[in-house]
Amino acid sequence: MNAQELSEKRRAIYTGLKPFLPREDLLQALSHWEANYADRPRFTLQRFVADICRDDVLRGRRSDILLSLVQAMNMPVASLLPDPLHDKQLARADGPVSASTSAAFCALMEALMTRVPLQTRHSFRLDLLSSLSRRHLPPALLGAMQSWLGNDQPLKVPAAQETLLQSLVNRTYVVLCERLGPVAADKALVEAVRTVQAAHPDMDKALNGLL
Repeated sequence: MNAQELSEKRRAIYTGLKPFLPREDLLQALSHWEANYADRPRFTLQRFVADICRDDVLRGRRSDILLSLVQAMNMPVASLLPDPLHDKQLARADGPVSASTSAAFCALMEALMTRVPLQTRHSFRLDLLSSLSRRHLPPALLGAMQSWLGNDQPLKVPAAQETLLQSLVNRTYVVLCERLGPVAADKALVEAVRTVQAAHPDMDKALNGLL
């Protein structure tokens, strides 16, 4: 998929979701879609809707949200809303993420791993490792994640765009939900964030950028 096709699909997802989500939640949903569903068939939209409809209000509107997305995916491109991530991505296109964001990403991922029960940690690593092989990641970043997950090496990621690191955090959360359930996954994420904030107060801004 080229950049134009991705942008058009993202505009359709944005158009379909906009009536239902506040901006912050909407941008997080877009990042989740791009990381996990952008290169998958349209029928997986139902799984995507299930992923983002976690509270009672949204769960009750799943059918409306799915219908809105399907309709948006079939709209003429000229009728879609502008790509909300276009300008943000252009601003980041020439510059790698800061060292503090890379460090915050590594600290968060390590903290999340400690929240996975020992009896399921190996299978969780395999699930996440398998999902990465389907993601469009730069070779160096993919290699770093594979070394961490496959060989239990300390996580050290190279310079990468923040959107890529956000997508990895989102993907990890999805796998946590699949393995532990949404409630336990939410608790694990909250505890991991608090652990990093307590140990590295200087990373707070970078950490917020990943969530």
